Order: sequence, then structure tokens, then C-alpha cells
Amino acid sequence: MSAELLKEYKDATDNFIAAAKAVPADKLHKAPSNDEWSPANIIHHLADTEAHFYIRYLKILTEDVPQTDFFDENVYPVKLKYQRRDVDYSLRLVQSLRESFYNIMSNFTPDEWEKKGRNSDVGEYPIIALIKKSRTHIKDHLNQLNEAVANS
Repeated sequence: MSAELLKEYKDATDNFIAAAKAVPADKLHKAPSNDEWSPANIIHHLADTEAHFYIRYLKILTEDVPQTDFFDENVYPVKLKYQRRDVDYSLRLVQSLRESFYNIMSNFTPDEWEKKGRNSDVGEYPIIALIKKSRTHIKDHLNQLNEAVANS
């Protein structure tokens, strides 16, 4: 299972990065509608969430069942000034964090695949569940990115 998950994780990263780099400059900051995110906002959101995923991974790997609560993503676009952020920096952050964790995962021992974290919503969970959540999250935002570009 770990080899398959590693491949899926890497493929999801590569697919998102390629799609984000291909967004035409004139569509980068255009939202398909008022209540949807622009491609730039999707990229910034992914950078911020990947930073959170990365910290959770490190805590799980280095602490004994650490608390890894989620964050309020709804405040990030305004408080972190998504409209003024450089998309290239956010995209490089996504790529760097995911490639770094891919390298870490590639060297997991069987025991490390079983390490656990805890959060107030679900209680204890294995790191593999968090990795799968991250894989699904980036795939969902790849679809959102493609739709935003097609519809803007």
C-alpha cells in the first residue's frame, strides 16, 4: 500500500503543479463567479493548507500522539491578503513542501506508517489517513482550478 500511496501522492503533486503553471495570466485572478475562488486564490489556499499538513506530519513523526487541530481556512484569504500575494511563491511552496514530505515518506519504516495524531474532531487517527486526506485535497483543488480556468 505504501508504494501505491507514494505514487498517488507524487502524481497528485505533479498534476496540480503542471495545471497551475499552465493557467493563462489573464485568468489567474478571475473568479468564475462572485462566490467562487480565482485560480490564484486556489493556489494560495493550497500553499497554506500544505504548510499545515506538513507541520502535522512532522508533529506526528516526532511526538507521541500529538494534538493536530485544524485551522479556520475562511479567514486566510483576507488576513493573509491573497489578492496581494505572489502566485509563484505560493506555487513553489506547494511544490517544495510536497516534494520534501514525499522524500520523508519514501524513507518511512513500517512503524512510521502506523504513527498517530489526535484532533478534537475525530480523536486519534493514523498518519496514513492524513496523507490520504492531503492527496484527496490537492486532487479536489486541481478539479476546482481546472473548472475556474474553464469558466472564467
